[in-house]
Amino acid sequence: MLASIKGTYTIEKHFIGENKVPTLWFYHKTKKAKPVIILLHGWTGTKEGMLVNCLRIADKGFYSISVDARMHGDRLDPEFWGKFAENFPRTFFTIVVETAKDIKHIIDFLETRDDIDSTRIGIMGVSMGGFITLVATFLEKRIKASASVIGTANFPLFVERMLSLKVLPFKEKPMCEPDEETRKLYRDFDPLNNLEKFPPTALLLTGGLLDMFIPKEGIQGLYDALKPYYQNYTNRLKLKFFNVGHEYPPEMEAEVIKWFRNHLHKMKVKS
Repeated sequence: MLASIKGTYTIEKHFIGENKVPTLWFYHKTKKAKPVIILLHGWTGTKEGMLVNCLRIADKGFYSISVDARMHGDRLDPEFWGKFAENFPRTFFTIVVETAKDIKHIIDFLETRDDIDSTRIGIMGVSMGGFITLVATFLEKRIKASASVIGTANFPLFVERMLSLKVLPFKEKPMCEPDEETRKLYRDFDPLNNLEKFPPTALLLTGGLLDMFIPKEGIQGLYDALKPYYQNYTNRLKLKFFNVGHEYPPEMEAEVIKWFRNHLHKMKVKS
């Protein structure tokens, strides 16, 4: 579904921080400082691939900032496929974790801009971007609202699912017997091992009941595990499944945008 053009969009491109994180910005100019939503694409995607989603979010009164994940887009690694074939879990979760760490530098930059209300920052990601969103949420407490779209916790369960599908020519041994570096990524950065770090950030979890790649049990398990930690913030944790596969359909996108409007637009506005 195409986005309709609504007025004039300002588009900026910035390479942020020491790592020169590539970002694309979309917004409608106004006099008041705006809240911002950071968007993260899926595996093999690019920041440009989130263009339509960025425009829709900009139309709702936000800055939208699309980011290239590590080894993707302007940061494409020429050994991309070789590294994934050699060790899928280590390569995938290194990208997830290192991109999540990049979010700190993006937010540091946002805080230098007078046209952005840096007290109202949101983040969302689709598929691999959903994994990144979850890790960034517990690493960076300046994020006030998050939406993980067809991403999940329980990293070993996801790898087990990918192994069972046998759809890509990845070596099986690193998936069955992860090396120490991979196990450390699991221990330190699986959301299930960092539950206490999520609240009070408003967190929306969405998934597809027919998704062959992302186990719905991982999403449901994270929601169930987080509920005790959100007992004082019950309106800030939500799970919603859709009767779809591995996709981000309009009805799911509408739920995400509604989440951010409820949890960012209704916060106290920066003067």
